[in-house]
Amino acid sequence: MDTVSNFKQRLQQSISIKLLVIAFLLLILQIPLSYVRSLIYERQSLEDGAAHEISQRWGSEQHIGAPMAVVKSKYQKLLTDSNGMSQTIHKAKEDSILAESFNLQIQLDAQKRYLGIYEVPVFTAYAKLSGTIRIKPEEHLGQINDWQIDHIFIPIKQMKGIKNIEYLKINGQKASLAQQQKSYRDLNGLSIDTSQWKSTSELHYEMAFTLTGSNQMGVIPLAGQTQVEITSNWSSPSFVGDFLPEAREITEEGFIANWSINELNHNFGRVLSSDKKYSLANNHPSFGTKIIIPANVYQVNQRTVKYGILIMLLTFSGFFLAEILFGLKLHPFQYLLIGFSLTVFYLLLLAISEYLHFNWAFLISSLAVISLIASYCSVILAQIKRGIFTGVLFALLYGFIFIMVKAEESSLLMGAIVIWIFLAAVMYLTRKINWYQTGSSHN
Repeated sequence: MDTVSNFKQRLQQSISIKLLVIAFLLLILQIPLSYVRSLIYERQSLEDGAAHEISQRWGSEQHIGAPMAVVKSKYQKLLTDSNGMSQTIHKAKEDSILAESFNLQIQLDAQKRYLGIYEVPVFTAYAKLSGTIRIKPEEHLGQINDWQIDHIFIPIKQMKGIKNIEYLKINGQKASLAQQQKSYRDLNGLSIDTSQWKSTSELHYEMAFTLTGSNQMGVIPLAGQTQVEITSNWSSPSFVGDFLPEAREITEEGFIANWSINELNHNFGRVLSSDKKYSLANNHPSFGTKIIIPANVYQVNQRTVKYGILIMLLTFSGFFLAEILFGLKLHPFQYLLIGFSLTVFYLLLLAISEYLHFNWAFLISSLAVISLIASYCSVILAQIKRGIFTGVLFALLYGFIFIMVKAEESSLLMGAIVIWIFLAAVMYLTRKINWYQTGSSHN
């Protein structure tokens, strides 16, 4: 019993032991914090699963590519053997003639779809494309005997997203589509019947259709000159790919963006020869826009919980200074309860932010924890005004954390400045304390 009593007395009187106990409690409290982190990742994976399920039904990422004419040709090749005997061989090949011009206008109607509590951005794209494909046999195909256009291929990533084709014209006449999706050079898309334009050297194409998808709308600029305009009602786009828009305007009502790309940017020239088995699936240039939800709730929660150890460290440091300055004695269990209260904040924030806007969720969660800690501290700190003062300090602390979470780019600078200010305040308040005397005065 004497040993236990001596340990309790030393625990109460020794500053060094108290600091070690506080450090141990901080390590213990990382367990519930890690649980909250894993819970955030779990909810994030559930949201990703919901997004995948909705995209399977509605349509996933989409892209539209510049049309190309697939030309089949025949030619003769003279071979001479070692005996000087010559032989003429007839060969056939298939070349892809890229468009000379590609003009694309997309009206992107974006909206949110829900699966349970999870929201996913999807879009309906009203696309109009036009341009010209010119075939110059001697320049594009070389010395040939015969050639004809087999079909025109238009790359479209996910064909099931096509809901309606308003019109499709070649040289002003209605054209026919293949009965099924076609894959060409590892790209999916539409095949246009050109039986009535087999030997036409200049093709003017026009098409308008409706396409559904989610997350991203892209463009493959496989043409001599590509002009693209995308307008949308979505106010938070993210422009992605190999090219940024030359001009863009983003407002609360939506955005409008324009691109102008020439053939020097894709290095394919005007002809993709069958002699080169070139796959376009992963080697084509592209650009477009992502329809994203700004400040995703789980991403913001992840950023917030990163400051958990900082909040606990500042809190425990503050209570330790209160013990020194006011001559109080707080039990480690009281530190532990306060630490668990700080952990509950992140759990409340995650749960509430799934139903309310993050700002309101942060306000409700912080008020709940602040009122809990302030009322508790008004008792353990022996004065009601000290509890009120503690509540005010926590309100400032959570207000600072909220600003840091929202100001992601400057959060490191702000955090460094505040830690410096806190350290300066601690050094100022404790500048006259004789720590050896404080530790030995109770012995």
